Amino acid sequence: MVDQDSSTQLISFLQHFTKLTEEQLLSVRETMVSAVETVMKGVEGISQATEDKREQAEKVLESTFVNPDAETEVLIQDLQKVVDDLFEKSASQIDQGSPSKPILSFEPEVLVRNRINRLNGKFEGDMKSLEQLDQQLGSLLFGIIGTLSAEDVIAQKIDHVTMSLRALQTGLSYLLIDYEHRCRPADIERVTDDIKDLTFRQYTTEDEKVRFRSHFGPEKKAS
Repeated sequence: MVDQDSSTQLISFLQHFTKLTEEQLLSVRETMVSAVETVMKGVEGISQATEDKREQAEKVLESTFVNPDAETEVLIQDLQKVVDDLFEKSASQIDQGSPSKPILSFEPEVLVRNRINRLNGKFEGDMKSLEQLDQQLGSLLFGIIGTLSAEDVIAQKIDHVTMSLRALQTGLSYLLIDYEHRCRPADIERVTDDIKDLTFRQYTTEDEKVRFRSHFGPEKKAS
């Protein structure tokens, strides 16, 4: 004859086990959705950063060569005058047959050096902006790679659910084959403890263990 208390005991276990499985699958789904959203945002961020870099590079080109601002234009013109001056003096010395004399600009050396340093400083500032965009791209790529590593965790959790369901199937098969004789508190406790023990031992993440304990309390080791 079937023990009513034993049936209640088994039903209670099945309710908790089913709820645990549902929560595990929900966690997997949430992880998958989060990973997809993060990757999509990362891809959008890379696209935006790439566009920003292109625009910044165009601005550098335009501000330096195509349409320089007033200060840059003056610096470039001054340096061009220095270069023209040096070429003119070099050509003059060659025409006079004395190319070995030092070729000096009419501009003082310190003034020329200062102009070069100022132009170089403006250019370096623009280059730093481009470097920052490169660093941003690198961070976005590393973020995407890190997110994709969640695939391993997702696969593990799915395996854990599958293995726990197999353990449940094995345990229930044992009880239901001869339920009238095996539906005893001791048998049901032993079988359900074995199922819980196998389920808990395969967990590798803390959130899985926390969910398990919320349904079954502290884990029991199989005897």
